[in-house]
Amino acid sequence: MRTVTVLGLGLLGLFSALPAQALTISNTDSDPHTVTITAGSDSAEFTIEPQAAVEPPCEPSCTIELESGEQYEMEGGEEVAIEDGIVFVDAVPGREQ
Repeated sequence: MRTVTVLGLGLLGLFSALPAQALTISNTDSDPHTVTITAGSDSAEFTIEPQAAVEPPCEPSCTIELESGEQYEMEGGEEVAIEDGIVFVDAVPGREQ
């Protein structure tokens, strides 16, 4: 029984050590924006209020679609801002800046 507990804790530690692939999308506009996030076969719609942010999952990658129909491919982990209805990407993991 002790071996099972140790193995279970080891697996829990391994999974918690893996980097999260969350994406941060913030809205700096004075109006809310609705975005659709598609990751694999899953799709979810998020309304981001003014001066707020959401962190939808993006594993292993995802697509952001704005209300205008514009689509952006993300790898996960980026910090995205919506300013004046335009998407700005602040960081892309694995790329030199």
